[in-house]
Amino acid sequence: MGSSGDIEEAPVPAWKDIHKRAVDKGDQTYIDPATGYTVFTELSHRDRGYCCGNACRHCPFEHDNVGKPDQLRQQARAAREARRQARKASKEERPKSLGDSD
Repeated sequence: MGSSGDIEEAPVPAWKDIHKRAVDKGDQTYIDPATGYTVFTELSHRDRGYCCGNACRHCPFEHDNVGKPDQLRQQARAAREARRQARKASKEERPKSLGDSD
């Protein structure tokens, strides 16, 4: 510690910079340098659309479903239905190919 009144700053974990670079590149995951584990980036979590309840490091949903299994099931069900509806809508919007008949 320095002179009185100085506050030591905690070292920035290596994963912070690695996560930022991964997000900047559009990557869904990166490898944690300390553990070797694959870690989901914030982008991956946002694509899911809801908190998975696992207290993830980069959760953009403020760990909303941690310890709330009923709420998690409800949000997961709603997200699946939204994806199903989006797929259905995109199929309906596709133009017919030349070989398709009316």
